[in-house]
Amino acid sequence: MTLGQRTRTGILHLRFENQRGKTVLTRDVQKAPLMVIRPFELPCGTLMVFVVNPTGGVLGGDHSEIVAEVGAGARALILTQSATRLQPSPSGAVATQDIRFTVAAGGRLEYYPERTLPFAGSAFYQTLRADLEDGAELGLTETLASGRVQMGERLAFADYRSRVELWRGEKRLYRDHVRLQPGEATRAPGTWGQWNYAASGVWVGGGVVEQWPALPGQLACGQTAGGAVWLRSAAERGPELDRALNTARESLRAQLFGARPLQVRR
Repeated sequence: MTLGQRTRTGILHLRFENQRGKTVLTRDVQKAPLMVIRPFELPCGTLMVFVVNPTGGVLGGDHSEIVAEVGAGARALILTQSATRLQPSPSGAVATQDIRFTVAAGGRLEYYPERTLPFAGSAFYQTLRADLEDGAELGLTETLASGRVQMGERLAFADYRSRVELWRGEKRLYRDHVRLQPGEATRAPGTWGQWNYAASGVWVGGGVVEQWPALPGQLACGQTAGGAVWLRSAAERGPELDRALNTARESLRAQLFGARPLQVRR
């Protein structure tokens, strides 16, 4: 097997539990190239971990498996330390990532990774499934760049797919399936148009949204029949998208979770 044919399988299994009123990380199984930095407790009481890939990025054929379980009364926040860089795949091999979340009643899990950056010629398939008990809270976002724009690689990746599903028992609350294979269709207005960055998000909580975040032509929110609150946003520049997404996220967290703003130091 040549160096270009070798693949890696990263594994990360985490469990968060409430012990005497504090959230603690009770299970931490890691296999390179996935790892987490030690947990940090935020001022609001949420326990935060950063997922780290110390290599140069995700290579064609790589596979990652992330499993996180949150027990009753626990509050967990999972972030990534940096953007997910999808490296070119000359052989055409697809990199894959499977994410599975389970949240017990009264628990809360939030997953807000940094943006995914697909290099020219990369191929990546991701699946994310969350199973929630009644009374569980969940927040997710996903941010995708159209490529290394400053390097002239806009919409030059080979294939990108992402499927997100949220379930409560046998009831599906939300499903989002994205498949992008750059070509004339992805350059048409309404798909990417002039935008270089896009984001999506979904939240499930016990509160009611009375003030819906919105920016005409840039950000919109709504609610599924199952009660999940979804978000879509796009922008020409990354910082512009990040500002809009963070403002909307904190508004929805406050209304759905009754949560204080996240104060994260990197």
